[in-house]
Amino acid sequence: MSEYDAIDAMIERAAREEQEELNRARGQHILDMVAAQRESGSEALLEAIDRAHQAKRQAEADRR
Repeated sequence: MSEYDAIDAMIERAAREEQEELNRARGQHILDMVAAQRESGSEALLEAIDRAHQAKRQAEADRR
């Protein structure tokens, strides 16, 4: 692997890790919103959003 390829790989890995961190933060925000809405009684739509988010996370985990 050339020096340039190694640098590219490092940059790609850093970008991928940053994107994963952002995705986790967004997901946690959604889950927090769902929990807050459940406490207030608005569940139907938020449960659907929660299930969709969980399915997306599972699909991403399965790809790894």
